[in-house]
Amino acid sequence: MTDHDPTAPNARRFPRVIVPDEIDKMPVLTFNDGITTNIFLSRERDDARFFRHGYCYGEPDHLPYQWEQRDFDETHYVLEGHIHLVVEDAVGRTIVLEAGVGEHIYLPAGYTYRLECTGVSYKFFWTSGPSPKVGVADAPDYSRELTALRVSEGS
Repeated sequence: MTDHDPTAPNARRFPRVIVPDEIDKMPVLTFNDGITTNIFLSRERDDARFFRHGYCYGEPDHLPYQWEQRDFDETHYVLEGHIHLVVEDAVGRTIVLEAGVGEHIYLPAGYTYRLECTGVSYKFFWTSGPSPKVGVADAPDYSRELTALRVSEGS
């Protein structure tokens, strides 16, 4: 019998390898029709203090997904296909960023981003930091799913 409490602060803050099978089993968050993500490193589940990691998957004809990035920087590293982002600054100027396999896009805070379909499926690894407080602001149910994994996965 053990007295370990996986829900205690920092209970999951330890070095480890996160394997593809573990990532594939993570809950999926839908951004829009045909575009999803699974966050596999977070404050909720892992006590990660400074960043979040996830994979984003897009179908060839997914609907656009737009977000305003106020308080964190983000990167996208393309693993499959290619991605198309429309970036708008505070005064309405826009640029288009495209990246293919092996390319990395840097997305600093202070801009609005819109991920648009490219006609091909894609997968990219994303990371963001500094990690916002616990909870995915636009998806409280998803945050609860991540937190619940602490108990089901133990330590």
